[in-house]
Amino acid sequence: MKGVIISLCIAAAIAAGSAAYTHHTRSVSEELGSINSSIMESLKEGDYRGAAEKTDALNEYMEKKRNILSATGNHEELDKIEMNISEMSGYTNGQQQTDAIAHCMVLDFLFKHLPKNYELKLGNIL
Repeated sequence: MKGVIISLCIAAAIAAGSAAYTHHTRSVSEELGSINSSIMESLKEGDYRGAAEKTDALNEYMEKKRNILSATGNHEELDKIEMNISEMSGYTNGQQQTDAIAHCMVLDFLFKHLPKNYELKLGNIL
């Protein structure tokens, strides 16, 4: 009986930790998406300087949150995000609007998809 109680306590701690981590990942994803949306608006307006500044802010925010996201996450997905930010930055600095917007759209997909990999659900456990 003692073992069952200990097992239930461990399961509850894991579930609570997963729920907290999922909530945090969702909020980070929303913030990244918000910054990315403002970059997209700047690019569509042709404001490359503003888009470059916002891209730097996106990169800084991503660097701050990288350790937390990579603790249990998929490193390949985080690498894809960082590569697309870098490429978008290059296209923005080169004032290549179409390519920069394309990478912005890829980042939008990746940011929306990010919390789905961390949700506590049977598909992610198995």
